[in-house]
Amino acid sequence: MTEQGGRRPALGEAKLMERDFPKFGVETAIAAVLLTILMVMMTAQVVLRFGFGTSITWLEEVIRIVFVWAVYASVLVASIEDKHIRVALHITFLPHRLQLVVLGIADLCWIGFNAVVIYGACIYSMSLWQYPYRLPTTGINLIWAFAIIPVAFFILSVRILVNIRRRARGELDMTDAQAEM
Repeated sequence: MTEQGGRRPALGEAKLMERDFPKFGVETAIAAVLLTILMVMMTAQVVLRFGFGTSITWLEEVIRIVFVWAVYASVLVASIEDKHIRVALHITFLPHRLQLVVLGIADLCWIGFNAVVIYGACIYSMSLWQYPYRLPTTGINLIWAFAIIPVAFFILSVRILVNIRRRARGELDMTDAQAEM
């Protein structure tokens, strides 16, 4: 399909009115639940601390764990539609096919980085499994805070591969942030 006198639109020429609604999947539901739980726990802690002069000691540790999980779940939500932050102004000056090549190469480099993170996170998680580090108040093994990292980076890598394929087929345009530059 062509626009503007037979010319194929560049990846960065998405129209504001034609934006699709984000897809809601398992990652979106998990992120929403985790962020809601985080908000409720943090609100309760603030109200207890400043309203009543007391606090729930174990809640601080649980908030930290839920925060880490919420961050990585939210990263996965952004990856569904390729909404990650990237420097892309220079890419918009390239021809359409070269844009696809440059974005594909950048995404493959990103997957390489993810592989290094997955490897390091697995090593660290195995050490926490073998030599548990328990949080002082709750006694929770720290592996439960860090277990999300290799899982999230693996799922993120799969999403990146899917997005490379979708971009090559013309099913995925540059993200909104890139299109607005």
